[in-house]
Amino acid sequence: MAHHSRPHSAEVPGPLPPRRSGTRLRDHGRRILAATATAALLLTGATACSGTAESPASKSSPAPKEPFAPAQLAQAWKTPPAEGNPLLTPLMATWRTKTAYYVGRGTGVEILDAATGKPLGTLTPPEPDMHPCGMTEGLTADGLGAIAWIKGDPLHFKASCDRVSLIDTRGGSAVAWTKQVSGALMDGKPLANDTTRLAFIAGGVLAVMTPNTVVGLRADGTEAWTWRNAGVPLNAYVLNWGMSAHHDRIMVMIGVERAGWRYWVVTLDATGKELSPEPVPIPQESRGKLVGGGPMTVILTPPGLDKTKDPELMTFTREGRLARVIPLSSGAGPVQLNWSSRLGRADRYDIAFDGSTAYVVAGDSMSGSSVLAQIVAFDLETGATRWTQPVDTLTIPRFLGSDKDSVYVLGGKATKDMAVFAYAAKDGARAQISTVKAPDTSLSMGGVAVDYSAGSLALTDPGRYSYGTVMFRSPTP
Repeated sequence: MAHHSRPHSAEVPGPLPPRRSGTRLRDHGRRILAATATAALLLTGATACSGTAESPASKSSPAPKEPFAPAQLAQAWKTPPAEGNPLLTPLMATWRTKTAYYVGRGTGVEILDAATGKPLGTLTPPEPDMHPCGMTEGLTADGLGAIAWIKGDPLHFKASCDRVSLIDTRGGSAVAWTKQVSGALMDGKPLANDTTRLAFIAGGVLAVMTPNTVVGLRADGTEAWTWRNAGVPLNAYVLNWGMSAHHDRIMVMIGVERAGWRYWVVTLDATGKELSPEPVPIPQESRGKLVGGGPMTVILTPPGLDKTKDPELMTFTREGRLARVIPLSSGAGPVQLNWSSRLGRADRYDIAFDGSTAYVVAGDSMSGSSVLAQIVAFDLETGATRWTQPVDTLTIPRFLGSDKDSVYVLGGKATKDMAVFAYAAKDGARAQISTVKAPDTSLSMGGVAVDYSAGSLALTDPGRYSYGTVMFRSPTP
């Protein structure tokens, strides 16, 4: 294990409360929000459609072909409400194969028939007293996923999310192997946390974030490398607060207890080597969160409910250096990031990326003011606004995905009658490419979020302490 120098001494107060040494490192705020939020993202950043064609709106407006964007989507199935302790029922992650749909919660991982939504069973944990506490965002191209487990009572104050299993969905739901992955000792005792972060990176390595290390595991379960946080050998607590993967790069947010808590971001390559010349501090006046599903970025939000300051994006080079801080500000009104938190994983924001472009929703579609919701495209290389285009919708828009041609947005005048719009990446010219017909108004206007790929659309079906799935597809002729 390599030892690294301590972070430089920039005095920046941390955005999160400290965790107690020698006890369970539970983030109570995240727990409460995960249990009471009205929606959660399903596989954000899913691959959307491609291809272009002329449309009445504009020659530059894309109109993707079937089966990626059928002209109409109708409800195909809906999951029953989750059962169990409400602290464990919020959504953790979802996986999709050609025949099955996996819905992961702290109560277990349900397996549904992808076509009908009928229950096919549950994923059997390696031992009967194990409960999920972390999942990869999705599956690899080979159909592999990973799940972290707590052995014993998941609500115990010393619960430790330190077992990891590789799951092979190609022949069912086989557990290929299970390993205990613990962090470095502190004062002779292992640090404990009730969640962890898992992500596949280049070379098929599974990165596992422990409270104070990141461990790379090969496909056969052997250890490829271990990175130890700066300060671990010292009598000062150094904790990992988040991890995001970007092909052959890993970003880790760490907190250091030194006359109060300070927070930094470090960057690792696919071999576990720390690339950052020195950790990049999180600014004093902001709360920082790593952003997955896009370029190497950190989103900065004002503390509390301060709406006088705009959120910002910190962009990074591949070497882990700070590239630019971009204010998410435009004439379209305040940016609506629609923050959500899910059990056992990082917080997510409704923001879309493709290449050097970031897309956000700005304005307020429900305030009754003359400023309606708009889609704003920011150039990540210059920080400039590329274009701003109206959504013309009463519901809060949600991003379905993006590609080099377009960004795809779900919106509508009612939650039971929505539309899918494609905004051209070049100039924002809009074309409606699909209509989504819902049979009722159970979908939250402020919480609709999606998994959009191969002509199907999954929406969250929010309910108190429980999140189900509503699947839409093109109606069968």
